[in-house]
Amino acid sequence: MNKETIIFLHGIVGNKNAFKKEMEQLEAHYHCISYNYYYLEDELADLSLEALVEQLYTVFIQNKVKKAHLCALSFGSVVVKAFARKYPEMVATMTLVGGYLCSVPSQWNYHMKKVLEDNRKYDTSNWVRRCAKLLNPNSEHLPEDSEMIFEKFALQVHPEVLVKAFQIQYQFDSKAALSGLETPILWVMGEYDELHKGTLAELKQLVPHVEYNELFHAGHAAHAHQHELFMYLFHDFLKRNPVDWLERKVQLSV
Repeated sequence: MNKETIIFLHGIVGNKNAFKKEMEQLEAHYHCISYNYYYLEDELADLSLEALVEQLYTVFIQNKVKKAHLCALSFGSVVVKAFARKYPEMVATMTLVGGYLCSVPSQWNYHMKKVLEDNRKYDTSNWVRRCAKLLNPNSEHLPEDSEMIFEKFALQVHPEVLVKAFQIQYQFDSKAALSGLETPILWVMGEYDELHKGTLAELKQLVPHVEYNELFHAGHAAHAHQHELFMYLFHDFLKRNPVDWLERKVQLSV
């Protein structure tokens, strides 16, 4: 029996190791794939949401995958939502960790606008430092220094790419992408991720079938802060929604 495929997508300043621990635990039963968004210097100027969606499509084609589960952290959720809108037949499920709704009134949206405005006022290092402060999602209840972590990895990304990635988030229409989408969705947030939770007031109205879970004592990277609890929810969700879920749904309704 062939293994089902899970494709993992990282955040805006992360890399393909964002779900490394989860992939290692799942690889015995699933074909796990991850990749980096930014890898070719000559392609930096062409970064767009359309390019990121087609990059994910290429991952499907190169790995000969017709349909897969998609699991994304933060910014990766934007790519996943856009991909599912364009290629719904290729997406078995969507699991979004630290996901958010773009283009809705929220503190996150206000801060994202400020970040883009500040880019014209500061040099790269000072701008990245301000980004880390304004976009820090976690409260003081968590011991990790999320500002330092963001700044460290953001400085590894070409500044032009970072600006374009922020623009993609700020301009993305989450409501249009999710409206009418039937794909099973597991949405996982950390209880301390107040910045991104503040965007989700209309989530249930947009996707009534969404399975929303808040993990206690966890921040933006909830899967890392509460690994065992996340894995319990994720594995159960995958088992209940196999790759051929739509075909089974049709058969049961006949």
